[in-house]
Amino acid sequence: MLRQAAIPVGLFVVGIVVLIAGGGSTGTQAAAFALVGIACVVAVSLTFLAIGRSEDEARAAEERAREPREPEPPAGPEHEETRRRRRPLPPRRPD
Repeated sequence: MLRQAAIPVGLFVVGIVVLIAGGGSTGTQAAAFALVGIACVVAVSLTFLAIGRSEDEARAAEERAREPREPEPPAGPEHEETRRRRRPLPPRRPD
């Protein structure tokens, strides 16, 4: 994320440098304002991208929490022996 933030900061700095070193001509002022404007647009775009990614991650985590978890498998072969030996369950009552 820091690498992405370096792009608009770099454009902004270059725009300021062009504005200061340009000597006040109309062409350099236009170029400087264009660079600063592009830097602002890129910064806002990256902000929306970061917000969208965090919402996607939160949504995915929420879906994972909602999914029913599968029961753990029995501990071993002795589990089958225990099920076989237990007393029979009573019949179910009709609803």
